[in-house]
Amino acid sequence: MTSTDSDPRELNRRAAAVSEILGRIGLSPRDTTDWWNFSAYEELGGRTPTQAWLAGDQRAVERLVLSWYERSETAAQRARGDEAFLRMLSERRQAIAAESPGRRTA
Repeated sequence: MTSTDSDPRELNRRAAAVSEILGRIGLSPRDTTDWWNFSAYEELGGRTPTQAWLAGDQRAVERLVLSWYERSETAAQRARGDEAFLRMLSERRQAIAAESPGRRTA
């Protein structure tokens, strides 16, 4: 472990980066908080991300989130090329907009 790995400012920056990636995946701020504190993962030895992070296992937490992000991006790429899926999303968006008076559609 290098000195920057134990620097509290660096650890806070890295934790913020993990939370940013969770937001890019689509988690709301509340879901991100729940993820950090209430979800245990086998990849983290059955611990929550917060427990693993505080125990010094930051790299395992980062690996877990990055693998999730990569799978999310792969799925998004696949969906972007699926015309039937995109048509279904558009139809659902229009149906929701029609049921919500006063809301604009994109």
